[in-house]
Amino acid sequence: MLDANVIRGHLTTNVLLTLAEHDIVEPHWSQEVLVEARRNRPKRMSEEEFDRRLRAMNGFFPEAMASGYDDLKPHMLADDGDKHVLAAAVHGHCDTLVTENTKHFSPPTSGAHAMRVSRLSDFLVRKLREQPQEVIAAMQAMVDDNRREPRTIPSLIDTMADKRMRMLRGFALRLNEAVPPELQGTSEILRLGKHTRAALDDIAPAAEATQTSPGSGPARTHQPSRESIRGRGRDHER
Repeated sequence: MLDANVIRGHLTTNVLLTLAEHDIVEPHWSQEVLVEARRNRPKRMSEEEFDRRLRAMNGFFPEAMASGYDDLKPHMLADDGDKHVLAAAVHGHCDTLVTENTKHFSPPTSGAHAMRVSRLSDFLVRKLREQPQEVIAAMQAMVDDNRREPRTIPSLIDTMADKRMRMLRGFALRLNEAVPPELQGTSEILRLGKHTRAALDDIAPAAEATQTSPGSGPARTHQPSRESIRGRGRDHER
């Protein structure tokens, strides 16, 4: 289930729908989500332009539109303004709700209303980890089809790593590590990000040793959570 904030921008939408076109994900949205995306469209895009994009999305993915979930709204554990998004995701039996407003949702982890909630970059990184060759091939096909920049994998990675593209920066870093050297980006942000990750990897064993060393007091170290993989018997995800 794609929330409005991940399909309002051109590049984020292009990446997600390209993965859908290559059967890596199965996208879902609702009319309420599309109305919200339209209301918060990029300032440089007119209503007419955005409406053309929405018509193209619905035409290419006719099964993506969720409906008939109103009865679920009162039971959803989410901010009042976002209950409709979670209700549509639950009604559509989606595996993941992709949103930048993760704090607005607190669904249970089991039961009929269970739902994984993930930020866009985290979701894309997980798909890259699960299907690296397929995701890279999809991104190559996307830039090959682009009539404007980015039109190569290196320029795509640099664009996603830009400070203005916070939503895609984590995916850019991981994609940059997954492609061959000749396809890697050259952004300074990528270099700094790689060094930061290497430093954190070095710190983790030392922190663990400190925590378990004899005679030391109680210690707490933050362990990043890893999402479990929950499939539905197919390669792509709803």
